Amino acid sequence: MGFIRKRWEMKIGTFARKFDMNISAIRFYINNGLLSPRKDGGQYEFDAECVSDMEKIVKYKKYNFSLEEIQILFFMEKASRFKDEVVTEVCADILKNKRKQLIEEKENLTKSIDDIEREIANLPVAGNEVIPVTGVPFLMIPHLYCPTCQIPLTLDSAHLSGGSIQKGNLSCECGYSAVISDGVILCQEFAEETPFKAFENIESVMAMKEQFSPMYRKLIAKTYMWMYGQIANQMKGGKFIMAGPFTFNFLLEYIEKLGKENTYLIIDPSLKRISKIKQYLSSQNYNIVYIVGNAEDHPIKKGAIDLYVDDYSTVNCLFTYDTFATKHIAPLLKPSGEIIGIFTTYVQAPKSLYNFKRNHPNFLPEKMTLSGLKHHWSLEGIKIVEEKKIGATTPNEVHFPQNVLGEVIEVHGYHAHK
Repeated sequence: MGFIRKRWEMKIGTFARKFDMNISAIRFYINNGLLSPRKDGGQYEFDAECVSDMEKIVKYKKYNFSLEEIQILFFMEKASRFKDEVVTEVCADILKNKRKQLIEEKENLTKSIDDIEREIANLPVAGNEVIPVTGVPFLMIPHLYCPTCQIPLTLDSAHLSGGSIQKGNLSCECGYSAVISDGVILCQEFAEETPFKAFENIESVMAMKEQFSPMYRKLIAKTYMWMYGQIANQMKGGKFIMAGPFTFNFLLEYIEKLGKENTYLIIDPSLKRISKIKQYLSSQNYNIVYIVGNAEDHPIKKGAIDLYVDDYSTVNCLFTYDTFATKHIAPLLKPSGEIIGIFTTYVQAPKSLYNFKRNHPNFLPEKMTLSGLKHHWSLEGIKIVEEKKIGATTPNEVHFPQNVLGEVIEVHGYHAHK
């Protein structure tokens, strides 16, 4: 009749898991004589005594005993079971010495903490004012990748100030390069003036809305509220949020609600517009990365962005380049990335839509459809999961310069997932 393993005996894997250790650690204690499991058929069997010994090992390690000290304590305990007065005294001395050692370490730690406190107190302080982060935040460095090779860019000749990078050169061995100047990343190809010419005051950030009727402004505001409501609970703490190109005012108006824990990327082909946005936000201490250049040249690691804010960006890209920017934006999103956006449709306003050709002759009005937007996002593996018609303009007034009296423009919000 074979040997029947008692219920309280365990294999080495089970024993290791019981004490949240790996098997090699258990073998180490066996080899050093601290554990003495029975061996059956080449496999260790751990009984209740092994459990008790392991509990003592854990306890002594918590007291900062060395392996040699634990071995001595184990040897004396097992040899005499503390029935020998001399052995008991030796064990007591070991414990007392360890207590004395820990007290000394505690005193030294307390002194070191006091010294550090004095060092902190003696550091020069430029008032209590928080210095705004106006350059490329340090935490963006791991996400600065060559857009072609998708490998980390080399940063050299960096000038640091206020917890961010103000100047520097970014380069890749493939020949790609970008420059950080005045805290802004400048790609190889960028424009001083914006190529989007549909509205006056486009460079003035907030003033552009002055060209819109009160009703159209109200529709935009309602859409912004809907957009924020879609992601308000998901975008707290350490997210990467991107807007642009040709972004309007959602981020400017909602950045405070989204919070300072996030990192914001604002992209645009125009240095002048980025400079205006940077100036507008300069008094607020947010981690913002400003990138100027064409969409295909942005030095951003693929899969880095949690949320893309399509604040008229797809609409304005259609006007300017006669194409959606979806193929450049989608790869930058994380697998769980989201998009919130605003989109205008001109089904009841064909003349108004055609008027945009005055500023952008290559624009094809027939592309400006919500179904077209859905199709282009779907080509990149992104699905619009919710779309809402926020409202429409009235036909009895002109709501922006291209709008023809009598025509109605619909404003929609949408929410998409990768």
